[in-house]
Amino acid sequence: MMTRVHNAQTLIEAIDSGSIAGAARALNMTRSAASKSIQALEEALGVRLLNRSTRRISLTEPGEIYVRALRSALGKIDAVEAEISRYAHGPVGTLVIDASVIFGKRFLAPIVQGFLEAYPKVSIDLHIGDELSDTVAGNVDLFFRTGRVRHQDMVAVKLQDIVFRTVAAAAYLATARTPSSIDDLANHNCLNYRFPTDNNVFRWRFRQGDTTVFRQVSGNFQTTDAEELRRAAVEGAGIAHLPGQLVDDDIAAGRLVELFPETAFVSNAISLCYPEAKRNDPKITLFKRYLLSRMARGGPATAPATPPPWQ
Repeated sequence: MMTRVHNAQTLIEAIDSGSIAGAARALNMTRSAASKSIQALEEALGVRLLNRSTRRISLTEPGEIYVRALRSALGKIDAVEAEISRYAHGPVGTLVIDASVIFGKRFLAPIVQGFLEAYPKVSIDLHIGDELSDTVAGNVDLFFRTGRVRHQDMVAVKLQDIVFRTVAAAAYLATARTPSSIDDLANHNCLNYRFPTDNNVFRWRFRQGDTTVFRQVSGNFQTTDAEELRRAAVEGAGIAHLPGQLVDDDIAAGRLVELFPETAFVSNAISLCYPEAKRNDPKITLFKRYLLSRMARGGPATAPATPPPWQ
């Protein structure tokens, strides 16, 4: 096969230079070797490709068809090689990421922007939504899931636990008083989440020693949007029970007060997942390294302290 490609390149050089001798000079070979290359190509194809005379050469009709297709094929090969060679200087291309609304907006989006600033050769197509994408079909490079990832063709890297915290604004507690226990929640306006898939209302969960305790609460506001629950709680509308990823910043800033911190319930973990077939994809490797480094430092979304070899 390589001999056939070499012979074809000799034919093109002969046409471009106007002679077999010109092809020989361009390819650093003897005129005799160049002539034999073209003859070998004609014998393999079973047709005459060149009209030869003492003064000039020209393509036969089959030769014109062959060279026209050959130039197109070699052009595509050159384009592919140029694209592949870009990887010598680090990952390039588009990384498709899928994440839930809360995790995507509150946590991942700032990290994505920092990553793009640090590695401008990589583009990111970020899908944020609570519906499940068809990750097995190969349309998604990276996705984030809660709970156990059971598909055998997927690699899962645990990122962090989801801790449910019971919170309220100081303004609400000043008016309605602070509940004395989780049982006292029955006497308060509790803002609750309703699952969009089946319309069931979320049951609040608490940890008491090694036991998980459930409480069915009630209040004047339910929604399928956890961000709206957080907003209502911050504005003093009532007590909410939300993942720490959504309210930790509010607690630290004093916008929300955590109630019963000793009962905070650790739910499923968030994992970074990707298909086993893409384990060695340099874009995935780079983003995973960046994300874990960002989480370990807990600082602004900047490039890792030790950049990869291609930086």
